[in-house]
Amino acid sequence: MTKWLQQREVVVLALLVALIAVIGVINNSFLEPKSLLSMLNTSLILMLLATGEMFVILTRGIDVSVGAMMGLAAVVLGLALNAGMSLWLAIPLTLLVGLALGAINGVGVAVVRIPPIIMTLGALGVYRGAMLILTGGSWIETIPQSIKTLAGMKVFEVSVFAIATLLIILLTTFLLRRIRQARYFYYVGDNEDGAFMLGIPVRPTQTVAYALSGLFAGTAAVIFVGQIGFVPMQTGYGQELNAIAAGVLGGINLSGGVGTPISALIGALFLTVINSALVFLKVPAFWNNAIAGAILLIVVLIDFRVRVAVEARQRQQRAHVRHETSATIQPLLSPEEAS
Repeated sequence: MTKWLQQREVVVLALLVALIAVIGVINNSFLEPKSLLSMLNTSLILMLLATGEMFVILTRGIDVSVGAMMGLAAVVLGLALNAGMSLWLAIPLTLLVGLALGAINGVGVAVVRIPPIIMTLGALGVYRGAMLILTGGSWIETIPQSIKTLAGMKVFEVSVFAIATLLIILLTTFLLRRIRQARYFYYVGDNEDGAFMLGIPVRPTQTVAYALSGLFAGTAAVIFVGQIGFVPMQTGYGQELNAIAAGVLGGINLSGGVGTPISALIGALFLTVINSALVFLKVPAFWNNAIAGAILLIVVLIDFRVRVAVEARQRQQRAHVRHETSATIQPLLSPEEAS
């Protein structure tokens, strides 16, 4: 039980279930399958962005350009489809664009040694500017039906995008646990100098982390275009802060070295449920950010208090074991040895 309580994911998941139950009691329609599936579909983009952000944070970095990368990748996808490119060629192109944008950030941080916040903040401006240049400042309002049809496909009432997103996150979790090189992200974030001394390729690992952040942003762009059906100039605006907040809420440590894709998934679901709950409770929209921020602080505080209580209990147990061990050994010692 103590081991489970030490994991932020478990605490946040329990609070998430409790929140859903409470809102469901107040408004029964909140628990209807249609409503729950709608919340799941709404959270997909944030799940992917938070998962990509996770890799960067694991290496003790930060990427505030994930929203801009998603926006630029969405523009590329829209333009490619409107130019007549096949959907099955346009999607890989979009993913490659996201990967390339993230790799540029990675090279700037890991090779050129620009501080992460400066590099990604500058990249945010560049990528937003590129969106305006490619579109002439206009929305891409007409998107071919092919991607909308794909977004509308369902398996047992669950969209293929939701299934694909969950499979991607589960596969990423599996690979992080099973592949030795994948653990490099944790080692670099936990102790960069120590990782270097052990022969771990620190700079390539950091570069790959940012590249993966871009790749997940490109994946989020595909889902966004499929769900929305057009590309506004505000695509991805402000999503970088939501991605970071979702990760932190789920248990990803900003100090690096701690977190999993499941952390990002749970955090994204929690934020989405909060926003949906406010709608069901008919709370005015201008309260959304304030209430969501307050709940985030409360969850982090509860998690902190749980961790402190668990650690205190562990210390007491260790002290009790040492006392019992000492009491057992003491009679076996001679007076000279005991002293």
